[in-house]
Amino acid sequence: MSLLEARKQYKPFEYPWAYEFWKRQQQIHWMPEEVPLGEDCRDWAQKLTEQERNLLTQIFRFFTQADVEVQDCYHEKYGRVFKPTEIKMMLAAFSNMETVHIAAYSHLLDTIGMPESEYGMFLEYSEMKDKHDYLQRFTVDTDEDIARTLAMFGGFTEGLQLFASFAMLMNFPRFNKMKGMGQIGSWSVRDESLHCEGIIKLFH
Repeated sequence: MSLLEARKQYKPFEYPWAYEFWKRQQQIHWMPEEVPLGEDCRDWAQKLTEQERNLLTQIFRFFTQADVEVQDCYHEKYGRVFKPTEIKMMLAAFSNMETVHIAAYSHLLDTIGMPESEYGMFLEYSEMKDKHDYLQRFTVDTDEDIARTLAMFGGFTEGLQLFASFAMLMNFPRFNKMKGMGQIGSWSVRDESLHCEGIIKLFH
């Protein structure tokens, strides 16, 4: 059965691995409020240097937006073309987890007192705006378009781009700073690793 054709009945699965990805995502679900951020507020105000605050601000300017782009891809692009129920379950679970990531990063930024005006500041930086604009060019109109979009969002955006940011963010807890941020990062890394694995499997 084609990935682009609906099946009349729920079972038997054509892609049982997709159901397993759905199940694994459900088993590791979390919510932003589970992460204590009180110490992060103190760290932001007292322990971080001006350079460290600037580094985190620059990362956060596009970090939340990147997950908005990924969630849009799951919902607006993949949701239009992939039809088997177990595939849609996997993609819906991944999409839902992206909404948790968006809320978690926003919760962190709100807690440390970053103004909401920062959410749109990425548009003031050509490197960030160009990246945002480039992602809008990917479609699912043909099989080739679908393959390119899977590679871009599943391999690059959820993979290389986010993990490059995670590498910098996760360095702070090593020095006993921003441990709540580190916990959000750790859980997000676990989720994004699962998403990359699932989308690569879907690509192949």
